[in-house]
Amino acid sequence: MRHAVAFATFILAAALAGCAAHPQTAQMPNADPGQTHFESYCAACHQYDGQGMGEAPPLDGSPWVSGPPERLIKIVLHGVRGSMEIEGKTYNREMPAFGQILSDSEIASLLSFVRRRFASATEPLTPAEVSRIRSLNQSRKDYWSVEELLAGP
Repeated sequence: MRHAVAFATFILAAALAGCAAHPQTAQMPNADPGQTHFESYCAACHQYDGQGMGEAPPLDGSPWVSGPPERLIKIVLHGVRGSMEIEGKTYNREMPAFGQILSDSEIASLLSFVRRRFASATEPLTPAEVSRIRSLNQSRKDYWSVEELLAGP
């Protein structure tokens, strides 16, 4: 019996070592990568249904989501801080930047999902659009202010 336990322990340790050496991400077939990124990076604050939580503003029906895509791209790339009003309520919480974490393709799929889900937008954003905004603002090191984003491109 003692040898069986030792052997089972050895097999389990070998299997775990193999998993650590070759990590795999579990992904459902045909999963929307934009939805996966939303659930990983956004849903904790904005909630899965886009209604927001506490100090985080809602995405569902927000003019920030249905507005110019360039504005959303800037927010995801560099973050935003400052008071913003949505549906008569003022939110004043920083949103962190994800430009150093997510690629242009990942940001395009994430924002395409968000706009499709919460603003009924049918036209997906492209990695080229994200790349263009990233390159135009490559020297930026700080969050965007709400005022800057509302002022225009």
